[in-house]
Amino acid sequence: MPYTGGPLNPLNGRMGISAPENSVPVMKLIRIHHPKSKEELVELIKWHSENKCECGIISKGTIEQFGKNLYEAQKIEWGEYRYTLTECIQWEYDLFVLQSLKGALVEDRAIEMLSTQLDPTKYIFTPADGYMDEELRIDIIVKYNNNIIAGIQVKPLTFLMMRREVITYNTMANQKWDKPVLYLYYDEDEKFENIEEVKSRLMSISI
Repeated sequence: MPYTGGPLNPLNGRMGISAPENSVPVMKLIRIHHPKSKEELVELIKWHSENKCECGIISKGTIEQFGKNLYEAQKIEWGEYRYTLTECIQWEYDLFVLQSLKGALVEDRAIEMLSTQLDPTKYIFTPADGYMDEELRIDIIVKYNNNIIAGIQVKPLTFLMMRREVITYNTMANQKWDKPVLYLYYDEDEKFENIEEVKSRLMSISI
């Protein structure tokens, strides 16, 4: 079951099960602790639910608990259990572990590519974190001559096929910021589809 598809996706979204404040700001966790494997990320999420880390990140549970929350949400929303507990845990695992690790790698590659294709003495690309990442839905901060000029959100092309309210939520989060937020899309082969357009927009913004 793909993480972006199936009835569990809107259920997860409506119930806010994977929202950072109800689970764990997983991208921030990855950026700070740099897990080298899926297993390490699973353990990091669990450890941050049981211990106080100097990084300040608190997890509201483990992958298993997030899956159980999704499982129980079915009864509240549908009045029945359409998916097993195992399926719900697997769904949250795919979301928090597989997709998050992939997302972090793609974001790193986007930063590397943009940094080499635009003048590195003028343009600086850095990962967003904290409020920028979690509340404004920005993945990359763009500076030109040391001044912040824009943000970039890196998304799979499948994002464009998601429910309208998911796309609207991201757009509204972006609009809380006073700088433009550009979207960089990648396909299933992790090839950036509109990087030339993004570069062109950044150059026009920095004029």
